[in-house]
Amino acid sequence: MSAFHRALAALALVPTVALAQGRPVAEIGTRLGVTIEHASGSTLTEFGVPGAGILAQPTIYATFFAGPNVFIEPDLAFNLASGGGSTVTTFGAAANLGYLFPTTSNAAPYIAANVGLQAVSGGGTSHTEAAIGGRVGYRFVVQRSLALRLEAGYRRWLGSSHLNEITIGIGLGAVIHAAK
Repeated sequence: MSAFHRALAALALVPTVALAQGRPVAEIGTRLGVTIEHASGSTLTEFGVPGAGILAQPTIYATFFAGPNVFIEPDLAFNLASGGGSTVTTFGAAANLGYLFPTTSNAAPYIAANVGLQAVSGGGTSHTEAAIGGRVGYRFVVQRSLALRLEAGYRRWLGSSHLNEITIGIGLGAVIHAAK
């Protein structure tokens, strides 16, 4: 079994272990907000609803709580643009590993490290680029099944673009609880 398959199997166990503990096991949602991209002396600012995702794309996230304070969060984004006889496809994926600081209330600060991947193809060419970064935020559980997040993040794209990405956003997610 390859290292990739072992890591995938370990990630698949996260929701199973959490289910056995009778607490929130996942949160599924999206973000809205501002993304500021800076490269080669120029800046592009984008606002989106949903937005503030991977390179400002609308993004869906799924947070899996591996314990009371640790979470794993994959983000996915897909975009297809077609016109004038050409088609451009972008696919973005990111993975966050985070820590939710313990509190006695329904709100808590968190930090997360992330890696990302963006693939763009169209017009007979394709380009794939990886990134690393981090996030800080504050998560409020508004109702038992609804969470609101305020967060800021930074991501450095490592390929030829040398792009710096800053996001400021609000996340809204549905919280899924284990059956008791």
